[in-house]
Amino acid sequence: MPASPASRARQRAWAARRGHAAQGRLLDELRHAAHRGQLQLAYQPIHAMRGAAPSNFEALLRWSHPLLGDVAPERFIALAEHSGLILELGDWVFHAAAAECARLRAASGRAVRVGVNVSPLQLASRSTVQLWLLHLQDIGLPPDALTVEITERVMLHHPEAVARQLQLLAEAGVRIALDDFGTGYSNLAMLGQLPVHALKLDRSITQGLVGSERHRTIARSIIGMAHGLRMQVVAEGVEQTAQAAITHEMGCDFAQGYWYGRPLSAAQAEQWLRAA
Repeated sequence: MPASPASRARQRAWAARRGHAAQGRLLDELRHAAHRGQLQLAYQPIHAMRGAAPSNFEALLRWSHPLLGDVAPERFIALAEHSGLILELGDWVFHAAAAECARLRAASGRAVRVGVNVSPLQLASRSTVQLWLLHLQDIGLPPDALTVEITERVMLHHPEAVARQLQLLAEAGVRIALDDFGTGYSNLAMLGQLPVHALKLDRSITQGLVGSERHRTIARSIIGMAHGLRMQVVAEGVEQTAQAAITHEMGCDFAQGYWYGRPLSAAQAEQWLRAA
């Protein structure tokens, strides 16, 4: 006999309560993950298209839970942003990436640059940016060794404050990259408001280049516009030889994806620099 509407409603409510409880437990675990040594940064190589020595990476946050195993970033990053924990988590990422960038520079003798993803909530605070810049000064890392990667979502929260903080970073020498470019509705307006140095071509466009003239037209337009504005272009999500060839032919300045290299541990990144 089918369940009554009231019974189905009770079942949905019970499932929702269980889901909320599970999210609460995961958030509590995440609060302590850094102190328990469960958080690590992986470094995905960013390939220079014009033959420059490889020296760029994007820092990617990883959570290795002793019981849950590897927790997907899309699962815990959104939870951290919703709860406000992203402020503490983001500071941990920034400090860890800066320290590792300094170490890789010293070990390799190269001008290593590391990209760090930043949440809109982090950029709403003037004190956060000032403390970041003081930290770079304290450890002797040139500001241009770091690239702050943002998405257009930064302008949906305190847009004027965010623009000011990005301007402070850019004036200090930190590079700004607009991530996932080509998927949102306000990208063009943002280019006139923010001190952007590079556009990261969204992986959905990169992966559609093979077999889709429409995607190739979009990519050419973005690349031409970026270069006209004196911005560099990074093709994300390059996973095939054909994609690598097309992005190179179109004039992308950099590319990243599994075709060029999977995310590496800090030790592997050092070995990769030595071998390249």
